[in-house]
Amino acid sequence: MKINRFNLGRLFYNNKVVMLFSVVFAFIFWVILSTSASESTTKLISDIPIQVALSESAKDSGLTVFGVDEIKAEISVTGNRLILGQLSKNDILVTAAQSANMINSTGKYTLELSAKKNSILNDYELASSVSPKFVTVVVDRFRSQVFDITPNIKFSANPDYFVPPIALSDSQVEISGPESVVSSIVSVSVEGNIPGTLSRTAYLNDLPINLLDAAGNKINTTNLTLSVTRLNATVAILQRKFVSVKPEFTGVPSGLNVKSIPFSVTPAKIEIAAPADVIGKISDVSLDPIDFSQINLDNYQFEPEVKLPSDCRSLSSTTHATVKMNLLGFQSRTVTVKDVRFKNVPDGKSATASSASLNITVIGPITQLRTLSDGDVSAEIDLSGKEDFIGRTEMPAKIAFSSGANKCWAYGSYGLTVSVVKNNV
Repeated sequence: MKINRFNLGRLFYNNKVVMLFSVVFAFIFWVILSTSASESTTKLISDIPIQVALSESAKDSGLTVFGVDEIKAEISVTGNRLILGQLSKNDILVTAAQSANMINSTGKYTLELSAKKNSILNDYELASSVSPKFVTVVVDRFRSQVFDITPNIKFSANPDYFVPPIALSDSQVEISGPESVVSSIVSVSVEGNIPGTLSRTAYLNDLPINLLDAAGNKINTTNLTLSVTRLNATVAILQRKFVSVKPEFTGVPSGLNVKSIPFSVTPAKIEIAAPADVIGKISDVSLDPIDFSQINLDNYQFEPEVKLPSDCRSLSSTTHATVKMNLLGFQSRTVTVKDVRFKNVPDGKSATASSASLNITVIGPITQLRTLSDGDVSAEIDLSGKEDFIGRTEMPAKIAFSSGANKCWAYGSYGLTVSVVKNNV
């Protein structure tokens, strides 16, 4: 006789058995969840913002509450797990209780805090009083002001070097907050100390800003907003050096060697300061160029500004130099220019000068002026940029000299009235 053995695994291939097991396990799981969710528990809600209401009259007078943004409240609540799991700080309203129009002037006020529900979820209870129980706020008018920042860095430097004013990463700070506090600020500074004797540039980073009152006491920055709170400072240590002052010229005649004209420069040298890697490459400094069109026998002395390389500063008291030219051997002569030429005339247009001649003052060596004729000088008018112009206008004329007068130049600036017309097709 064959005995059939019971096989448990075969039951899970029976759909009816599987369905029965699923229903049983789902029921058990539901019973567990329902029992757990219905249990009462406690939860701490923290980081709740505090609201302090002002009367309309207080708001109209410009009063503002300071200090509540930095203070957050907390409170314990009780209820079932499902409800508490949905609660957040936005579901609790914490307010500072006050009588009507209690806050109507500037000052400090100590107010008692209270909490209440602030959501559609009601199936929970406030299990404790709000913490903190009291809060102190400042009521004042808002004020914003910009202050210069003074560096107060203590250090010693090698006397052979030059130390410029300390450079800060920010030279000013905007401070806003209660008017009474902002108005008490007399100065703003950063402090630091560098040990030893400096012979190279030093850097201080992440220095705190100090606010000082009239007595030199530090002001608490609570309730204040600063556009910058920490700074970097650079104490530059620069090498010193005397360098020559070199004049420059523009509009020099093509055949004239400027060095052939004696001139003097006062001062001939100035003392400069710069970082070591910069100053080693500098042997002289230039002046703003002197235009030859401004030089004649009566006007031969100029005071151009000294041009300093980047990262370099002058230690001399003057920012300009005097350049005096010796024009011995040069003369002046008036010449009539009859040769007027046009350059870059637009296609399809013609240009003519209203005057057939132009009287100019010429400066040059005596040897060339003796033989200078009107044919050695011409006036050139450049029509670049006038492609769309038609009509009459005043335009500058550039004076040019022939090779026989290549050491001469025209004194002053000249112009001619020019007529531009379309060509007849």
